Amino acid sequence: MSDPALLALTWRVTRRRFVSSPLAIVAGLAFPVFIAWIGLRDSYEAAAKFFFFLLPYVFLIAAQDMVRSDLDSGALESVLFLGGRFRGYLEAKSRVLGAAAAVYAAALFFLFAAWGIVSGGFRADFAVRFGLGLLAGVYYLALAGVLSHFLRAGSNVLALLLVQAGALIGLIFSTTPRTGLLNYMASGRFPGLGPKLIFGSLVAIVPNVIVSGRLPLYAAEVLALLGLALAAQKRLRARLEIRK
Repeated sequence: MSDPALLALTWRVTRRRFVSSPLAIVAGLAFPVFIAWIGLRDSYEAAAKFFFFLLPYVFLIAAQDMVRSDLDSGALESVLFLGGRFRGYLEAKSRVLGAAAAVYAAALFFLFAAWGIVSGGFRADFAVRFGLGLLAGVYYLALAGVLSHFLRAGSNVLALLLVQAGALIGLIFSTTPRTGLLNYMASGRFPGLGPKLIFGSLVAIVPNVIVSGRLPLYAAEVLALLGLALAAQKRLRARLEIRK
């Protein structure tokens, strides 16, 4: 099967799954509605904070059900995937999911930017923040892809969200009237190696925090982690075997 044919097949399969996924449909519709509601109830600036922070989750939701369900269902035992072509399909699936999420995110950013230009609230640095949001989103896709080799259906996404919830609860409890990690995050300054390492660990599981654009070192960390996750995916795909 040629690469164009494989991509076309992958797109058809992926599109059907998107259309039949209640979570993807509800999230895809609710996200812009929620951002518009924030902007109308509060301000465009407040809407921008939510928009850029939540944007990477578009990729995370797209990453549900990437690998394990296909393997366990027997769908990859078709003659179309003989000779190890199923590995090419799984790689193409990751690319198609990333492209679909990026197109959706870009469309939303275009509409959001147009709103800001008309209202006078758009700033030039929003383009940088959008780029950082895409970086965090692609990292989510790669990390969820690694987890999907071991977890079925949307369990990979759920696992990440549960870990994030635990980390954020711990973050909140670390805050005191005088100091805490949240205070350091707000200022963009971390006194000492300890807080920097703790925040670096947080970035690994909640990469959304880099969208402010004030933490370039941690954006570089997400980029490095993305490379590691992609390498792990490649290694896991190479070791996959379909057992009939």
